[in-house]
Amino acid sequence: MRTIFMALSFLVAGIMVNAQSGVYFTYDDFENNRLTYATDEPSADNKIRFNEFIAKPYLIVKHNGEKVHVFKDEIYAYKNKKDVVRTWNFTPYYFLGKGHIWIYYRDVYVSQPKGTQRVRKYFYSTYGKGEILPLTVHNLKRSFPNNDLFHIYLDAQFRSDAELAHYDRYTNKYKVNDLLEKANTGITKN
Repeated sequence: MRTIFMALSFLVAGIMVNAQSGVYFTYDDFENNRLTYATDEPSADNKIRFNEFIAKPYLIVKHNGEKVHVFKDEIYAYKNKKDVVRTWNFTPYYFLGKGHIWIYYRDVYVSQPKGTQRVRKYFYSTYGKGEILPLTVHNLKRSFPNNDLFHIYLDAQFRSDAELAHYDRYTNKYKVNDLLEKANTGITKN
């Protein structure tokens, strides 16, 4: 009996580590990669629907053939295949990177003269459970009001807010995180 229990616990742990989708109920679950309703099968039977356009207060997790309703304000994030999506104020934000600031994106529809166009907007939070704000130079300066060196770096490096989400392949970090790290340590090497 003990052997069966051990084998099942390793099986469940293996599924959670290699899971394709599931729900992170808390920030600690996210940090420790503990998914609830976890599945490692990329099949169409296991999927998560956010219900954004219908504006329902819950998401639908299809797990083992049955639908489970999970309220959006009770979860931290969810993983749907390769994407990790954090929920904040009932809105999904796709997770891009973690550093001194956490970077997210969200595709929004913008009205154009000839219809609508989908535009990618970038957001950030100053820590894992922090408020998600639009990624702008002004907001970053407000988030770090006493870091004058970081303010100088922001003004010198970025001509527009759109450049803030650039990824630096040399440092393997988002450029804004690299600048914040340099400002915190006082290092100015290029």
